Amino acid sequence: MSSDRSSRADETRANLLAAAERLFAERGLAAVSNRQISEAAGQANNYAVGYHFGSRAELIGELLRRHQEPIDAIRARMVADIGYVSQIRDWLRCLVQPQLEHIGTSPGPTHYGRFWQQLANDPTTAELVYREAAESAPLAEILGGLYRSLPALPDDAIRVRNLMSKNILISTFADFELNRNELGALDKRSWSDFSEAMVDGLVGLWLAPVTTA
Repeated sequence: MSSDRSSRADETRANLLAAAERLFAERGLAAVSNRQISEAAGQANNYAVGYHFGSRAELIGELLRRHQEPIDAIRARMVADIGYVSQIRDWLRCLVQPQLEHIGTSPGPTHYGRFWQQLANDPTTAELVYREAAESAPLAEILGGLYRSLPALPDDAIRVRNLMSKNILISTFADFELNRNELGALDKRSWSDFSEAMVDGLVGLWLAPVTTA
């Protein structure tokens, strides 16, 4: 009996996570209540989110970790393959590809990209996104490699290009996901082509000349 209860609890948690991610992605965090999440997950108990996760913050953290683990696995694989001699393009590919591969190889529609965008754009939850990123060892290695490969740039230029890159990544991942969901099944390599196009653009951004003193 305890095994059956545990299995049902796991299924309920999975349904709540899926419902929450979809609703957050579509409507934004402020517009979605715990009761709406419970209803969308088919739960009659309006307090199911609190019962299974303790708090809304824990629910969001679990959603982030559910994606962070497979994305970090891709990052680690790419870092291991990069070799001793690397260029800015190699590190930018490590920065861009994992999220697109994660979304693009999913067997069905996803909501992670737009969920991540909603979190990053909401001042009450943006810290959660960057806290999770700060705990990623492969991401720290990628950023370290990227900065080592850059030409000499003024601090102001680095700060501005960091901000531009962050905004590009967040919005473009979300747009890619939305288009993919709307078009349905795509060629298996479409995410790879899209990734390379993004890398091309970011290489241009980071290697652009600095025209101010």
